[in-house]
Amino acid sequence: MALLTVETGSPTLRMTTSIHVISPCDAGRQDGGTLYLLHGAGDDASTWHRLTTIELYAQTYGCTVIMPEVNRSYYTDMEYGLDYFTYLTQELPELCARMLNLDTDPAKTYVAGLSMGGYGALKCALTFPEKYAKAVSLSGVTDIRERLRDPDMPPGMIKEMKAVFGERLEVKPEQDLYALADTLVRENKRLPSLLACCGSEDPFCGMNRAFASYMEKSPFDFRYVETPGTHEWRFWEEHLKTAFDFLYHK
Repeated sequence: MALLTVETGSPTLRMTTSIHVISPCDAGRQDGGTLYLLHGAGDDASTWHRLTTIELYAQTYGCTVIMPEVNRSYYTDMEYGLDYFTYLTQELPELCARMLNLDTDPAKTYVAGLSMGGYGALKCALTFPEKYAKAVSLSGVTDIRERLRDPDMPPGMIKEMKAVFGERLEVKPEQDLYALADTLVRENKRLPSLLACCGSEDPFCGMNRAFASYMEKSPFDFRYVETPGTHEWRFWEEHLKTAFDFLYHK
């Protein structure tokens, strides 16, 4: 395996940004497709490979793992900031396909993330189901409206959220996972397979249970896994196995 750190200028972001990549060195092992792996709000592009065994999973399944940097943007084209969702879903895949000679077959393209990144992963797959076969959310923010109504959110985070969602913290339909899922079903679009995992002591457990209940009544191939655990890396390391079993085994 090769671990690459790419510093590159982004036309969409209008600045230099980081991309961390785990890639098979042996061309014969590059048969596991591409996984876009998204970080949480307190992390950066390096955190997954520093704090988990993601490289071992990439080696086992022969996949290229792409870990982009999006700061605390909630994987959104920000109201007062940069267009991170456009960067993630448009510019980044095109750049990586050219740079790494990736197989761009949507049937072998996956997206996963934790916390803020779990929201981002589901949002990617529900917005562009033609681009991703499967998506995984680990302890994800599955109800962005509920997250923005959190009465215990500190002032500094409220300020950040206003930069993302606007002064009134209004959620647009294209930012709401429920609305995105409904649109795909209503328009009879292709439905990606989705997995959500959450710890039973996680502060986001309630919203994950509610999202699971909603999705399990829909036509989606949706799976929910809940085990003891809270919002921390030991849980996410444990459920990397759950995620890869879901991605690579039917």
